[in-house]
Amino acid sequence: MIFDNEDNSILDYAFSKKEVFLLAKFLRTKQEELPEGLELFCKTLEDSVYNCLSLEEVKKFYS
Repeated sequence: MIFDNEDNSILDYAFSKKEVFLLAKFLRTKQEELPEGLELFCKTLEDSVYNCLSLEEVKKFYS
């Protein structure tokens, strides 16, 4: 059962740089299918990519 107002984290995981990049790219290709509630997770992944790459590298990464 999923509780919308539950504040406790149930997952504590450190993503590797490769995992962040792969997830960000995957979620970008599936953004139309993104379930409600994952927007912040998706934005956090993209922000991580943007913080690691130049603007040109980001454009190349997502193309």
